[in-house]
Formats: sequence, C-alpha cells, structure tokens
Amino acid sequence: LAQAISSDRTGAVSKQRRLLSQCQVDGSVLGASAMADSRVTGHSSDSRENPRRIDRVESKSMILGSSSTSVQGTVRQFISAAQSLVSVRMRPRGQTQRSPEFLRELAVLHPELLRATTLRMVLRRFGSIFRHSAGAASTFEMSKPVEVIAKFLSHSWRTPGWLKTIALMYHENVFRATVSAFATAICLHGLEFVGAGVHMPLVGPSYLAGEATMHRLRLDTHFVPPCLVFILVLIFGQEVPGLAQSTCFLDKCCIHQTDQEKKMQGIQQLGGFLRSSHRMVILWQPEYFTRLWCVYELAAFHYINLGVSGLVDLLPLKLPVLALSLFCFHFAASAATVVLGPTLVFSEMHLTWILENVPAALQVPWMFMIFSSMCFFAIYTIPGFLLWKFCESHMEDRKMLLKQLRGFRMDLAECQVESDREFIEGKLTTWFGGVEEFELIIRNEVAELVAQSMKYRGPIPWTLMFTGSLSHVFLLASAAVDAVIRSDWPLAVRLGLACIGVSCFTDAIALSAGLTLADKIPGRWQVGVRRFIAPISLALLFSLLNGLVLASMNPALPLWIDIPMYLVLGMLTWWMFGGWHRLRHGRTLRPTGKSEGYSPASTVALSVPGVGDRQGLQSDAGMTGTFKPNIQGDASFAVQKKVESHESRVVALHKEESDDEFCEVVSV
Repeated sequence: LAQAISSDRTGAVSKQRRLLSQCQVDGSVLGASAMADSRVTGHSSDSRENPRRIDRVESKSMILGSSSTSVQGTVRQFISAAQSLVSVRMRPRGQTQRSPEFLRELAVLHPELLRATTLRMVLRRFGSIFRHSAGAASTFEMSKPVEVIAKFLSHSWRTPGWLKTIALMYHENVFRATVSAFATAICLHGLEFVGAGVHMPLVGPSYLAGEATMHRLRLDTHFVPPCLVFILVLIFGQEVPGLAQSTCFLDKCCIHQTDQEKKMQGIQQLGGFLRSSHRMVILWQPEYFTRLWCVYELAAFHYINLGVSGLVDLLPLKLPVLALSLFCFHFAASAATVVLGPTLVFSEMHLTWILENVPAALQVPWMFMIFSSMCFFAIYTIPGFLLWKFCESHMEDRKMLLKQLRGFRMDLAECQVESDREFIEGKLTTWFGGVEEFELIIRNEVAELVAQSMKYRGPIPWTLMFTGSLSHVFLLASAAVDAVIRSDWPLAVRLGLACIGVSCFTDAIALSAGLTLADKIPGRWQVGVRRFIAPISLALLFSLLNGLVLASMNPALPLWIDIPMYLVLGMLTWWMFGGWHRLRHGRTLRPTGKSEGYSPASTVALSVPGVGDRQGLQSDAGMTGTFKPNIQGDASFAVQKKVESHESRVVALHKEESDDEFCEVVSV
C-alpha cells in the first residue's frame, strides 16, 4: 500500500518500514482509504477567495479484507504504523501547524470593519493620501466593507509619498498602457494601408545609402501619439470607466483613525485583513525592514500562507522611476532624431558624399563610426553620469536588502509605541515558537529566496528596459511601415530587426553591464579623476551598441551577417537577465536549508517533476490519481500512494528539518 524509500537514520522510521512490509498478505486483498478532516479558512486555487489553511488533519482508516485473526493483527499493526508515520512531528525550532489561538485571531469579529479601498481612490489626485500618515473620517469613507481583498499594501510612512504613487501607477497600469500604445500605433498605420493615413509633420526627406543607391527613410512624428497615449494611460489608467478595480488594504483608509474604539477593533482584527488578502505588495525602500509594524505584517502573512509561494510582490520603488525616466529620455532622443536627422546624418548631401567617396566595403564601418560618435557626444555623455548614479544606488540598495535580511534582529526594528513591541513579539512567539526562530527564518529562508530571485531575474527586470524604449519602437516601426507600402522589403526587414535590437537588446545589455560594473568596481575608483571613468565607459557602451544596430540598417550590409548579429545580441540579453539560471534550475525557487544553524520551521513548496510545468506542490493543491514525488537529499524518503477513490486528494506536504533529523510527511 505504501513504500518508504531512502536511508535508515532513525529507529522509528525503520520500525515503520518493517511494519509496513508485513502488510503483504498472501491471498488477501487489502484496500485503504484515508480522509483528511481539515479545518480550513479562505480560498481554493480556482476561486477568488483566500487560500485554504490546514489546521488539523485526522487520519481515519477503513480496512476491507479477510476476517482471519492473523490478518486482523497484521492490519492493526499496519494502522498503528501508518498513523505514527502520518503524525510524525519534529519541531525543535518552531511550529508548522497553526495554533488555535492564531486561528481565533484570524476571525473577523466585526464584519463591518473588514474594509478595502481601490487603487483608483488611493491614486486620486496623484496619491495625495501618501503625503502624511494622519487620517480623518473622510479617509475612512474612502473604503467600504468587503469579503475579500485583492492586495494588501505594506509600506512605511517614512518613504516619500511620490515614490509610492509612481510605483503603484506603474505596477497597476503599465500593461494596459503598453497595450493601448501599441493599439494606437496599429490603428494609425492601418489607416495608411487603406489609403486614409493621417499626415504627420516631416522636417525633410531622409535617406539610407546602399552600395550604389539611396533608399528613402521616413522619419516623422508618427511615434508621438502612441507615446502620449502610453503616458496618459499610465497615469490615469485606473480612472477609465468600466475597468475592473483591484481592491486593496491601506491602513489609513481601512482602519478608522479618529474613532479610538473602531481603531482598536480594526487593529485587533488585522489578522482578518491579512487572511482575506490574496496577495501582499511590499512598497520597498531601505527603511522598510527597520519598521516593526512592517515586519509584523510580513510575518503574519507568511504564517497564514505557510507552504504557498509567490504571494508576496516586492516592489522596489526606484525601478518605476527609472522606467519613466528612460521613457522620457528616449522620447527626447527620438524627437531629436526626427528634427536633426534629415539635416545631418540622413541628409541627401551626406549620403551622396558617402556613395561618391566611400567604397562599398567601408560604408557600414563609416556609418557605425558616425552613429556611435553621434550617440556618444549628443545623447549619452551627460545622461551617462545620471545612469551611473542610478546603477550605484540600485546595487547598493540590493546589497542593503540582503544585508538587512541576513542580519535581521527584532530589537533593531523601530516602533513609536513600546507597548506595540510587546504585542508583536508575543504574536511572533505564538506563531513561530519564539522571536529567535522568526529571526532565523528571515535571515535564512527569506534572504535566500530573495537572493535567488535577484540572480534569476537579473539586476533589473527586462520588461522595464523594454518599456523605457517604446518611443524607439514606434519611430522605427513607422519607417518600416513606409518601406512596406513602397514595397522596399529588404529595407523593411532591416528596420524591423533594428526596431527589435534597440528596444529589446542594446539598452538592456548596456544597463545590465553598468549595474554589474557598479557592483564589482572597487571603492578606490570612486575618487579623483578616476570617478569619471565608469560613467564615460557606460556612455560609450550605450553608444557603441546603438551605433552597431543603427549601422546595420544600411542596405550595404548583407542579411546573412545582420540576422546572426541579432541572434547573438538576443542570446546575450537572455543570459544577462537570468535565462541561463532559469534553464538550469527551473522557475521554482526554494530555500536549500544549507545555511549553518538553520532549521526551516515552515512548509516549503517543492518542485515535483511530472506535475505541471515545474510547479511547486502547495499545501492547498487538490490532486487525484497517482502521486509520485521525487525528493532527493540526505536522509530523505519518497512516498508513492495510489488512491482509487476520485474524491481522495493530497492535502498537505510538509517539510520539516532539524540539525540531525529530516522528515517528509504526505497526508492523504
């Protein structure tokens, strides 16, 4: 019925194996069904409610088979062994099951005070609600009673409000803004194909030089309407009528700030707010983990969602600001190209001189030199210093985040009222077995997951770089559409490749290299004249990569050279932004538990081959049929169980570990 596999490190496991092996009775057909009577709170994986929580598992066995005394004795031994196997618990450093006291705290004692607001209300008047922490009756009226909450906003009031406003606007609206911008561009160019195109201002004709001829290049303002639509939707996207609004918890709006009785009732049922929340969004700045209430919210949400991964969104507030800054910078660069290009680089006079004086074999190197010089001196020299400052600041923040997590101490977290510290430490003791145990989880499990996420996703998200380069996408796409209308297919292909290269590869590679350099460069290079070397090198790298892509538009360059070059750039981008790590290790991140003195006290989502696409097995996952996990490691064992009843399902997979003992328990 069940098979235990792996090393024999404890006598209890050996005894259980021997008793289980005695269940092979000749001539007897034994079947077993086990039902888990679970007391749950919250949501199933296919609904919008809160995730299911397991607080009690009672195994009940029904034995069908021979009525002989020997068989009954063997069955009784099997039942005893199976019950001891399922109920094995080793928690020398913490707890994995939720205490009854904690479950009582999750109850919503005052349903009328379980309230949530919407991001539309939070972001109204450019996030004026984040200007200060003081609330009033009017702010409480911004929320309304709900049953479930989509996002729990965890933040520190010490963080500047404008940073949180921009981050939430970007987090909520960037996808719909990007889709709206592309839809606008498609409509504009679609009208051109049917002969009803909108005339856009044009400074003058532009050209690209081939081996012996000139090809017309359209540089006009077709890129402006999509960019304006992107900015408008990014800022006001939550105000569009008819769009679904995400409910969110914000303490200033959802807990009464003037009525002391309602305020205390709201604070006491903070666990109910967390239990009713689908996700937690951390608006992170370096001061976040220095605030005691922020740590408490993260700890409570982690304890409620034991074994469920991917429910916390860590949102560094500087990254959306970088994305908008890059977007505005590239918009200005595109506008300068449209205005100055027809009179300088792409002018008929300049290209005629190239055709008359530059051999065909040297036309591409000449254009590469011209484009690189133009990008360096006219575009990237001064912004290079600003980009370098961001690289230093961002990498310092990443180091500080890991340093805060790996050296986390509760006594260093700040709290305005000391009575709050006693309250929070008491809760952490109840949930995790002690403040020290909670500190170990933060220092090891959480810190390791964050470190792995940083490694797998690259220094910054790739989508952020793509968003910042949208103006180049629309400018080059407009030129490619014009080439298609004129049936100049080779030029259209080159412009399409250049559009992909500029928006997806070059800036991403350059900024990722700059961030890596900022992380590795020694401090002695930050003084004197040497402090100018890194910013100038970063500007030069941006210029060379963009000059390479712009020169590849020249028709004199064969496509058999053009296409492999973009493949190399694409592979380099994929590698620099964590593609190789994801390919080797999969998408499931889990703590390895290899830190010295570390003993996980929480349920861990494991990667189970054959179940979905590298999906971690979570404690609320409903599964039927044959379940065969493959869990490897020292002192581990795998359990294979075939359940014939279609109503049986896997209830929980708990991983518990101590310094010298390891146990994997599957409750069916």
